[in-house]
Amino acid sequence: MNQFKIYIACLLVLSSFNMNAQSLKISGNLKNVPDKTEISLLDGMANKEVATATAMDGKFTLNTTVENIGVYVITIKGIKAQLPIFVGNDQLEIEGDAQNLKELTYKGSPSQNLYHAFMLDFDPKISTYFNSLTLLQSEKNLAKKDSISKAAEQQSKNILEEYALLSKQNNQSPVTTFFLFQFANIFPSVKESLSDYYGLLQGDAKKGPFAAVIEKTLQTVGVGKIGTVLPEFKQNDVNGKLFSLASLRGKYVLIDFWASWCGPCRAENPNVVKTYNKFKDKNFTVLGVSLDQDKPRWLEAIKKDGLSWTHVSDLKYWNNEVAVQFGIQSIPANFLIDPNGVIIGRDLRGDDLVKALTAVIK
Repeated sequence: MNQFKIYIACLLVLSSFNMNAQSLKISGNLKNVPDKTEISLLDGMANKEVATATAMDGKFTLNTTVENIGVYVITIKGIKAQLPIFVGNDQLEIEGDAQNLKELTYKGSPSQNLYHAFMLDFDPKISTYFNSLTLLQSEKNLAKKDSISKAAEQQSKNILEEYALLSKQNNQSPVTTFFLFQFANIFPSVKESLSDYYGLLQGDAKKGPFAAVIEKTLQTVGVGKIGTVLPEFKQNDVNGKLFSLASLRGKYVLIDFWASWCGPCRAENPNVVKTYNKFKDKNFTVLGVSLDQDKPRWLEAIKKDGLSWTHVSDLKYWNNEVAVQFGIQSIPANFLIDPNGVIIGRDLRGDDLVKALTAVIK
């Protein structure tokens, strides 16, 4: 799975996403699944197991009841790849080869059909765009850098033009809301115009967890803008003691949102450590805000990555109260504030963080 896939041409227009069935039943028939293999269904938003089954002759059945149409993930013990699906209380049938999850066929869930169609269309385009961004960061030649930048800009433009068309054709689908949620985290222009994009959606597209997150984000639009004071917050540290952001007033502070389970966060941690060590004696510190659920894993990651600054968390995953307060939809994310609590930078990575601090700390 690449970064676009989850905790992921309009082939059909859905007339209704109402959950008429009383429960979700997933019937699988997959090749290359040994007998007695454990199959699990995870809630993609809550990151918790909601159903389990044991495969026999490649067949298994997962049963549960869900409150909303949304993203769920099927895991097959012994197979590293995971299978994201988009379902409500449907009767979904899945067939194919467990060693080739991209070629599976689905029946019985209109939302999964649309999600699968969207993924087939957007996934390769997003992968190409991410590759361009990676090349852009590493390229030193100015002419080549400019060429890559222009290519990435055109790629993003094409993706968003296509999304605008598909969202208009499927404006009552929660699947469309999910992709809006994703694109708002990828493309700054979507986040800046989130209210306009969301205003075009109707009916069931404005129900469920992704709609709820977008609505919370829209309520916090003014929070976190550069030049404004970052609101005060308090949360328990690793010892269970309440820690206040206000206690760091008078210092330059990087408020770093991360989690032990977040691959990109862990990849960025060495850069934060390097920056912390360079400026820690110059009136600068870091405050880590974790979106973890599992305290032992959180503490283990702090120790393993050498994160020797203060850390806080309420262990509520994506419902972390500070993250919700500041409209954080993706991690890693951060705010850089000055000694008066004024935001002077956002989402600074690697050398950008060093440059921002070098400009203000003499």
